[in-house]
Parts: sequence; structure tokens; C-alpha cells
Amino acid sequence: MQQIQEEPIHWDNHRTKLNLTFVFALVVAVIGILGQPLLFVMGIGVAIYSWLTNPKQYLIYNDSLVIIYGRPRVKSYPFENMAHLELLTLPIGDRLRVRMANGSRIMLIPTDSETFNVKLDEALEAFHARESGSAINQNGGHNSGANTPTIIDVEPNPETIEPEIETVNEIPPETRMGESSTENDDVPY
Repeated sequence: MQQIQEEPIHWDNHRTKLNLTFVFALVVAVIGILGQPLLFVMGIGVAIYSWLTNPKQYLIYNDSLVIIYGRPRVKSYPFENMAHLELLTLPIGDRLRVRMANGSRIMLIPTDSETFNVKLDEALEAFHARESGSAINQNGGHNSGANTPTIIDVEPNPETIEPEIETVNEIPPETRMGESSTENDDVPY
């Protein structure tokens, strides 16, 4: 049986063509061949790790983002698992950060970050439009339970309402050492 392969909407290569970690690891492995077996094993191990973890190409499909790493490794991220995109402008170059629904983040470094951001954002919007449209069509024109909460409006009985007493135990700022901050933690890594 023959599978029809879908063409990507947009693709881009990773910004750096040369994987220096891979090259240095191979140099260490060659030095290890000359008399240090531990260096050979370490060099080959780092080279394999670098080959499998450094992206080569990014592909945008209708329903997912695919990242191609070293030849046997290809990772697909479905759009339903993506929360939102952020284009980070840093002194070392633009980066595209994808926040997943589970809280994890993926940092993408395409050659043309702005165009890739626009294309990925368009694909995400089109996917969510199709997804919400299919939920309406499957339910006979009604979107029961899919992304719309049921609202029940009930007025409280004034006789049963107890007055709320608000107590606030505020810790002085000088004794709050070691607590997590309440500020926004959107700091690029």
C-alpha cells in the first residue's frame, strides 16, 4: 500500500549550518584512537548526543510542527499541544519560543525567524479554526461542551449568606527570603 506524503506549508533550516560540538567531539575521538581509549569513548558519546539533539530543519504542516534532528531522529509536535508562540529578540539573534500546553518550552532558531513565526502562527490559527468548525459541524450546529462552559445563573438567598471576614497574614518583606517571586517569569533562556 502506498502512502501519500503531505507537503509542508513552510520549512526553514536551523540558523547554524555547522555543528561545532559534533566536530569537536569527533576530534576528541580521533585523539582517543591514538592512545587514550577513554577519550575515544567520550568523544563518540558526545558526538552521538550532539547529532541526535541539534536540529537541522523545521517543517510546518497543517496540523503539526516537525523538527528534523540527526538522520534517524524526527520529532513531531501536534498543534493541539501548543499554547502560544513568542518571538524573542535577543542580542545574540532572534529566537522563536513555543510554549506547550503542559508548560514545557521549545526554542527554535530558524534562519528567518520573523517569516517562520508568521507562517507558524497562520498555520496554528487555521488549525484552531478548522478544529472549532468541526466541533460545530459534528454536533449539528451546536458546540455543546467544546470550549464553551455552561453558565448557570442562580441568585443567592440573602438569608443564607454569612458575612465574610477577611484575614490577611502578611509576612514582612525582610522575612520573605527564599520564597518564589510573584513577578512574571517570562525570561528567555
